[in-house]
Amino acid sequence: MNRINILKNLLLFGVTACVGETPVNRFETKGENVYQPSVNTTKIVSSTDTFVAKALATAQSATDLSALNVALQNFEECSLKKTAQHTFCGVGISNKPTVLCIIDAPKSADEKTGQLGSGDLGILLFKMLKAVQLDIQTNTYLCPLIPWRLPGDRIPTETEIEVCLPFLKRRIELINPRFLLVFGQVATRGLFGFESIAKARQQSLVYRENGQEIKSIATFDPAMVSKAQTYRKSAWEDLQKLASYIQNN
Repeated sequence: MNRINILKNLLLFGVTACVGETPVNRFETKGENVYQPSVNTTKIVSSTDTFVAKALATAQSATDLSALNVALQNFEECSLKKTAQHTFCGVGISNKPTVLCIIDAPKSADEKTGQLGSGDLGILLFKMLKAVQLDIQTNTYLCPLIPWRLPGDRIPTETEIEVCLPFLKRRIELINPRFLLVFGQVATRGLFGFESIAKARQQSLVYRENGQEIKSIATFDPAMVSKAQTYRKSAWEDLQKLASYIQNN
């Protein structure tokens, strides 16, 4: 093929410029002809970050349990409060109880009565505690991670958990129990990061926050226990483990 035909083919393929015999590094910067893209270093703060920060500041400002309850009652940055009739702080022995029990959230029966532990699931919960000599009248405190009933008893969103968690952690700090008994996947994930109760049950859990170290047990909540024998067996094993902790400490 002669040179003219070669040039015609190159034009046909879209070649519009010749490359010299000497290599040229066209990525090399020369002089001041360097493009510097503008970079926006302003940190974007989401509304979730703002709500969590306010929850943390509000919870930490409470110097005692009564002040924390008032602060929670007046907290308006969680949308769940707008759909709930009651704010559930907690119930039971609040001065260094043997066990602080944590549930995911109040249920519809609790909302109707304004009392934690209402309805069939509440009855089952207290039966489970009584089986290992735990009672909110003598040695136990009960509170939810989410202090407002979720519409339709649905699972809370990550944002809702993050906003409510500072109040729970401050409550644990002020009450200072000997042990934690955590019912349900939501509370277990919020406090210990485990995505399932099954995984959490395989670990020796210790709650660590602000200098506190509290031996803990995670187990299935009454709603799961009422559904299948497998969950009842596992929950009973967990309660026996907690009873052993109490007896040996």
